[in-house]
Amino acid sequence: MRPGLGLLALPLLALLGIGLTFRASFQDPADFTFVNGTEPTTLDPGLMTGEPEGRIASALFEGLTIRDPATLRPAPGVAERWEISPDGTRYVFHLRRDARWTDGLPVTAHDFAYAWRRLQLPEHGGEYAYILHGVRGAEALNRDEARAEAIRGPIRRAVEDLGNGSIDPKTWQKLIAEHDLVTTVRGTPDPVLRAGLDSPPDDRANFLAALSAEADRRSARALHARDHYGVDLGVVATDDYTLVVELVAAIPYFLELTAFYPAYPLPRQLLEVPGNERDWFLPEKIVSNGPFELGAWRIGDRIRLRRSDTYWNRESIPSSTIDALPLENVTTALNLYLSGEVDWIPRYPTDLVDALSERSDHYAHAGFITYYYRINTRRPPLNDARVRKALALAIDRETIVREVLRLGEVPALHLVPPGIPGYAPPPTALGLDPERARALLAEAGFPDGRGFPEIGILYNTLESHKKIAELIADQLARHLGITIKPYNQEWQSYLATMRAGEYDLGRAGWIGDYLDPNTFLDLWVTNGGNNQTGWSHPVYDRLIAAAGNVDGYAREPFMDGLAEPGKAMALLAAANEAPDTAGRRETLAALRLQLLREAERILVEEELPILPIYFYVVNGLVRPEVEGFYTELVQPDGRSLPNLQNLHPLRSIHLPASE
Repeated sequence: MRPGLGLLALPLLALLGIGLTFRASFQDPADFTFVNGTEPTTLDPGLMTGEPEGRIASALFEGLTIRDPATLRPAPGVAERWEISPDGTRYVFHLRRDARWTDGLPVTAHDFAYAWRRLQLPEHGGEYAYILHGVRGAEALNRDEARAEAIRGPIRRAVEDLGNGSIDPKTWQKLIAEHDLVTTVRGTPDPVLRAGLDSPPDDRANFLAALSAEADRRSARALHARDHYGVDLGVVATDDYTLVVELVAAIPYFLELTAFYPAYPLPRQLLEVPGNERDWFLPEKIVSNGPFELGAWRIGDRIRLRRSDTYWNRESIPSSTIDALPLENVTTALNLYLSGEVDWIPRYPTDLVDALSERSDHYAHAGFITYYYRINTRRPPLNDARVRKALALAIDRETIVREVLRLGEVPALHLVPPGIPGYAPPPTALGLDPERARALLAEAGFPDGRGFPEIGILYNTLESHKKIAELIADQLARHLGITIKPYNQEWQSYLATMRAGEYDLGRAGWIGDYLDPNTFLDLWVTNGGNNQTGWSHPVYDRLIAAAGNVDGYAREPFMDGLAEPGKAMALLAAANEAPDTAGRRETLAALRLQLLREAERILVEEELPILPIYFYVVNGLVRPEVEGFYTELVQPDGRSLPNLQNLHPLRSIHLPASE
């Protein structure tokens, strides 16, 4: 179950009612003020998904680990140390005893187990729950009951509707794809179901019986996970200061996930009070454990962060107050910066690039960020991959980066940005090709665009999004003869519309949460919380799952649907012939990246539920005297690399005068 508009709107309406209460709090300027882009939708780490929310959450809360501001590598947070099992699947975190909530109570391992369990409860509706599905029992709690219901309902009816005669293989594969049967029964021990994923069943009654048994198995797993996950399964507090996490398979970036807001602890003592579940993060209630506490939140004006008196490392936090301004208008933001009202703006009007890029306070560097459009594949004719590919081939990305953005952005012909060691994105043919685009559109039934319905491009309010949407609409009209209408919504409405699937094309951007292609690719699994396109592809889901458990893939490999099976087979052979454990792990790591490359190929070469537009150049203006703001990161080997993820933890940022 996903959070609906009402669930998200209630806290905001409540905040509107209390906003003036905090007006007196802003009589004194903060030590550091920045433009946060838009109003956070929520400050509940288990419900948020956006960058504006994440910046604030990372100041208010602290995970087991944190990101070192100068390197962005994981460093001790609430956990002062940890041990990892040799196979990488068991972590034992030892929590510091001086970590405190702002109400003075200690932060315990139970607070983490509680938060991680809450994140996976399907009735909670956390869109980022999938990011911790690698914890044993998490996915079963989050997804298995829904899958059991799908098996008992739509899937069973679809099989019964095929009648009693023989089943055409194409018809069977269509049923598997439409009902995402591969994901729904993934990991089943039933040989009848496993065989049915490859070919139509000869014995229909036997197959239906196997489906019923699988539904019962899924329900039992979900019930078991509900009783045990966060208690004695997956994430377990063995005492107040020891947290044990069991993973399904090794996750190379797991310590980055424990620094990420979905994994933050929550104040049980507050959330378990009747009536607090939905609005516990409002200013008059919130309890947090990070370097800052919520001083005030006035909708449409600012959020004030105040250095926490209870934070265990309070002395290391240089700023006593920080203000975050929810400004979507980049011209207003620039004016505030130029007048000295704010100290950092992460973006500015794109038509001023030439003038501003010469300033000493301007910064720009490559980002681990992709700008793209989602396509609502539930709506015809966008449910036709030929139409989606025609749209992709009719967009002139070179013109967008050259005439609108002009900071060296790179046209995106795939989704995962460059810069990940060892990962080679798949080749695609997404460059501008109007002739091929028109041929595909004609093949789909719309020669020269005739009969193609008018569709819209939804974007959240920002001048550069508007310019890009208008340019793309013009390009599609000229190249395909179709009519596209751009329209905008403010951030909260935009998020709600995207979640509800009430759009045709929708602007989006994604900042990698960790330096791995999986952070861009696991978005698109069937029913993924941030998928929001309605797109589902069984081989894609299977590849993402295999990359998440490459040891399991090595035991039961599959080659169906792979474009480069030879590469996978060679890596499998090398892993099996590796002379030692280290060699095998290194080869399996390469195999994992190959599986992700295969998944990305399906996404951007075959299916196109998204339209990659460009890879970001991160840019903005920050006062030269600001310290603790790192656009270059120093690696352990001494090399400097750009801050690809554009993360600037507020715990380190300050102006010298505030010390």
